[in-house]
Amino acid sequence: MADEAKEAANSTIENLAKAGREVFSVDGAKRIAAWYIDTSEKIANDALEMQARATSWANDTPLAPMFAAQNEFGRKLVERSAEAARVIWRLS
Repeated sequence: MADEAKEAANSTIENLAKAGREVFSVDGAKRIAAWYIDTSEKIANDALEMQARATSWANDTPLAPMFAAQNEFGRKLVERSAEAARVIWRLS
């Protein structure tokens, strides 16, 4: 019984060490960065889409070009920021 518990504890420690090596390696950091950039870009684009829907009431008003320009500026900012982050992390 004690041997089984030792074996289970050793197996758990080995698995944690292996996971730590994978996560805290350069490739692991790049995978985490890629996931973070992709997720952040998707959330930002979803927020911009929600903003576009929220301002759709102004489509037939003089405010429409201002809202459209604001949305386009936001989309370009998100795109370029994500692209710059990928270049910095050498993901592209």
